[in-house]
Amino acid sequence: MAARSILDAWPLLNLTWSKQLKWLPLLAVLYLPVKAPADTPLPNPQALRQRAIASAEKQEKDRENYSCMVRQEEYEFNNDGSVKKKEVTLRDRFFVNGWGIGHVIEKDGKPLKPDEAKKEQERVDKLVKKYSSAKHAEKAEQDMQRQLDTFLKAQRFTNGHREQRDGRSIVVYDLSGDPNFHPQKLEERMMQSLSGRIWIDEELGVLQEMKLQTDRDLKIGMGLANLHKGFQLHVVQQRQPDGVWLQKLAEGNGDARALFTKHVFRFHEETSRCHLFSVDTQQKIQAPK
Repeated sequence: MAARSILDAWPLLNLTWSKQLKWLPLLAVLYLPVKAPADTPLPNPQALRQRAIASAEKQEKDRENYSCMVRQEEYEFNNDGSVKKKEVTLRDRFFVNGWGIGHVIEKDGKPLKPDEAKKEQERVDKLVKKYSSAKHAEKAEQDMQRQLDTFLKAQRFTNGHREQRDGRSIVVYDLSGDPNFHPQKLEERMMQSLSGRIWIDEELGVLQEMKLQTDRDLKIGMGLANLHKGFQLHVVQQRQPDGVWLQKLAEGNGDARALFTKHVFRFHEETSRCHLFSVDTQQKIQAPK
């Protein structure tokens, strides 16, 4: 569907179908040496950098002990706002070397047919083998770092301040495209077009919430497609009782035109029934506040 195609075009934003949030803790390197409105300065960026790296390594390792059920809804709409197409997919998500792999269990409320289940298991087995490869993991890490570097160059981080959430100190920044950045490629234009806000856990450097939107139209594929201004993406992570942060919510909406066809889309992905492999008791994720 249209939502999947849009996110596939920009891997850094592809939180629901690519490497699940592995890059998000590293956003702590974006902290700027700006003073908060209060007298207490925001954390030293170098200290936060080390904190974030250490946290990312531990989070990645601990996350591999978890399995979660993910319900994903994708919609396409007609011009009058009525639903043109709806897909609901239930996946069992687990992690290999920091990559989230979703094993499809149901489609539109129905279990997979035997031949579909066999093909899905083969697909999952290939992904497990792929992401278990140290060579592939290293290359993927380099690609992700390159995208993060582009994001850093294309964005400005302003209005830094603190908030309290669930008894934890959260550092907040507003995001906007840097007018001094001169994009050459589609990926760079996409990064510069984003604006929004991020919330980062101060102690661990883990991203707790992110809201992004595009502030201009973006041409895709030699101008054959156009993602219109106002595409929105919202991601929420939640801390588990053992300190592991897992994605709770990923949702977005927008509209695009491909040749002469307009696509209006929305997606919503929610995680629940997360549990540790090593224990029998399931640790459920609470709804984000």
